[in-house]
Amino acid sequence: MNTLFDELHDSAVAAGFDSNCTVGVSEVMYAIQKLKPGKSDGCIGLSSDYFIHACHELSVHISLLFSGLLVHGCVPEIMSLSTVIPIPKGKHTNITESVNYRGIALSSIFGKIFDLVLLLRYCESLTFCDLQFGFRARRSTDIIIITPTISNAP
Repeated sequence: MNTLFDELHDSAVAAGFDSNCTVGVSEVMYAIQKLKPGKSDGCIGLSSDYFIHACHELSVHISLLFSGLLVHGCVPEIMSLSTVIPIPKGKHTNITESVNYRGIALSSIFGKIFDLVLLLRYCESLTFCDLQFGFRARRSTDIIIITPTISNAP
């Protein structure tokens, strides 16, 4: 598999594609290590455990798949699908009323791995607003409470 990967990488470079179009096996292995165990794929029934406990060759195949996606500039629809699951908001809520549920989205495991590879590569290039507190490392939405309000007044 490594020989096949090297041959495909060399032919992609010879065809004019740079190294940004190829995904390394080490990048895929790093992304798989970042997956949380026991998470389910709502679309096709995969579990993150399958990838976490898989052999090294699976990472080679995934790196070839992702390299092909980048070279051709397209992603299969199945990688962007999510399944929304209703979760009750509390233990003592009336489960017969729809307002007492919140939805969570189960995303494709392949999509999660692809996202983690892209974040690994380009996290330094991403910019955020200083006022974004949710979904950021070492930031809590509780901090916004003590942040002074920004006024447009002169």
